[in-house]
Amino acid sequence: MSVADLPSSIAHQHVHTVQFYGEDGVLLHELNGYIGSALAAGSSAIIIATEGHIVGLAQTLQAHGVDLRKAEAENRYFALNATEVMSQFIVDGRPDPVRFEEVVGSLIARAAQGARDENRCVVAFGEMVALLWAEGRVEAALELEKMWNALAKRRSFSLHCAYPMQGFRREELADSLFKICAEHTGVVENGIGISLLSEDGHNRDSKPTGEASLLTTVEWQGRNEPFKLFVQNVEDYAIFMLDVEGRIATWNPGARRIKGYKASEIIGQHFSRFYPEEDVRAGKPQTLLDRAIKGGHVEDEGWRVRKDGSKFWANVTITAVKDDAGKLIGFGKVTRDLTERKRAELALHRSEQRARLFVEAVEDYAIFMLDPEGCVSTWNIGAERIKGYKATEIIGQHFSRFYPEEDVRAGKPEWELKVALEVGRLEDEGWRLRKDGSRFWANVIITPVRDHTGTLIGFTKVTRDFTERMIAQRALEDSQRRLQESERSLRNLSLHLLRTQDEERRRIGREMHDSLGQYLSLLKIKLDSISQGSPQEIEECSSLVEECVKEVRTISYLLYPPMLEEMGLKSAIPWYLEGFSKRSGIQANFSAPMEFGRLGRDAELVLFRVLQESLTNVQRHSGSKTVDIGISQFKDKVTLQVRDQGKGMPSAVIEHSSQDWLGSLGVGLRGMSERLRQVGGNLEISSTETGTEVRATVPFTKLQSTTTSST
Repeated sequence: MSVADLPSSIAHQHVHTVQFYGEDGVLLHELNGYIGSALAAGSSAIIIATEGHIVGLAQTLQAHGVDLRKAEAENRYFALNATEVMSQFIVDGRPDPVRFEEVVGSLIARAAQGARDENRCVVAFGEMVALLWAEGRVEAALELEKMWNALAKRRSFSLHCAYPMQGFRREELADSLFKICAEHTGVVENGIGISLLSEDGHNRDSKPTGEASLLTTVEWQGRNEPFKLFVQNVEDYAIFMLDVEGRIATWNPGARRIKGYKASEIIGQHFSRFYPEEDVRAGKPQTLLDRAIKGGHVEDEGWRVRKDGSKFWANVTITAVKDDAGKLIGFGKVTRDLTERKRAELALHRSEQRARLFVEAVEDYAIFMLDPEGCVSTWNIGAERIKGYKATEIIGQHFSRFYPEEDVRAGKPEWELKVALEVGRLEDEGWRLRKDGSRFWANVIITPVRDHTGTLIGFTKVTRDFTERMIAQRALEDSQRRLQESERSLRNLSLHLLRTQDEERRRIGREMHDSLGQYLSLLKIKLDSISQGSPQEIEECSSLVEECVKEVRTISYLLYPPMLEEMGLKSAIPWYLEGFSKRSGIQANFSAPMEFGRLGRDAELVLFRVLQESLTNVQRHSGSKTVDIGISQFKDKVTLQVRDQGKGMPSAVIEHSSQDWLGSLGVGLRGMSERLRQVGGNLEISSTETGTEVRATVPFTKLQSTTTSST
């Protein structure tokens, strides 16, 4: 029976109960039933308490499905800070009855209007009296209790008060408790309601049995306060009490840390929720309680369940708690999280099992033991397969017989044991001998083994036949060497082809300009001098010849512009851009420093080719209407930059071009990239949705041949 179950007489429509509590969890559990049941029935609730209890109660109610927002919106739930409310009616340190009526009475009236049950019931929980009591203002506290009772004659409501037990000193227990109880209709002790009304419905004159029991409880709490403080400060153990039915009555920080529940969430719940479903179905929780009752206590280990559903391995001790008369009053439960120890035990067991099975069954490794002197003491199937010896043939023999004669003469076996002792481990690869005298390439690991005192008891030796891997590795290295030689030859061939192409372009361009161009020019002159014939036809022939001359000149300049060789890059670029803009309709802008001079022939040629190829790609692929070209010099580097405002290049093309000189670049740019590489330069391409930028960089000092003035 709790405060919600206390009977009220006809003479007392007002129920005014008091609770003395030791832990906040017990108080919140009691209030959850008191306030929660009232709200569920449509009644209104008023909370005048400390901020911590307001928050804790709200969390507890919401955890049990109470919709506080809805209740507040309906004016059925009021949560007020006790100190702030008291400040409105405390005058000169004492409660003023008129102001109390105005403040609290109006609040109760408002709550009654919001109530939705038939009788418009209001329940209240107050801690204002407890705060006054804690400050030593005993008379003011008792006056406030009387004001509550006086208000109850004019307003219909039920009130529950609460006092922390640590607020009472031993010398004032009897008188204080009697005065407090005299102002209440009932006392709630450890979740049990005790009526303080006589049969005629009035408060009893003498100290009731319930109050005497409460006095004993408070005295016991006082004597055990140091132990309770100890329990509340323990975080490595979950220490809590169960009632006789197995419901949780107390909760400590260690229980919250291990199991994940707050006190307000778990007090009042059955402890079986900590057990896996299969244990609950098997009745294990009740079985443990029965064993504790029979034997005084029971100890158990097994999996338990946290709030979040995760499992942990627990060591649990349950002790039956009885009063002086031998009556069972509950159980003490101590739980320790031993998950890490259990995992370590399981891991060790699995490790030992795996190691045993591994050594017994593995055939790809020779795994055996040596004694401190290096003689073989164990032998496995893998050792027999790799080295050819049976266990009866090799155990007791020194392991040096596995080494070639030159290694034995050099003292390599003894050296390996020495290094393993000094470093803690040795790994080596080299030739070893089988029983039939054949050699194999071995990977060997030697590890010293010591007992618990640190004394050397031998060595473990693990040998693997890496002959095939070694042969494959050497073949791979040889293939890589040949591939590198082929790549160098291919690069040289590529460079030779590029140079040959440039020379052929130059030759063809000159021949077209010097011979064919001159013939066409002469033909035009002759046509102009002809006087006979139709003037219109002669004019048309002359125009066609003139166009042929222009086309031949353009082709020859594109193949190899004479201006590049005669006047340099700074002059050749604007000339080329003028023709490019006329042919493509793309506006080309060029910038270069005034002081920029001549570069070496190879440098100017390769940068000009990069420009040609870049502009070709702009015209064919970018869709850009403009292109910006710049040339600059910084320290010993010369950079040509070409940027358009087109649609950009696919990212995959850019990524591949940065990984391999024969990547996904166009054939022309691949060639330019290789040519730049040959002269110590590099080609960079970056592209976004707003355009592409090509940057060609060459060393300035290495390629400069002569320095001339810019013309």
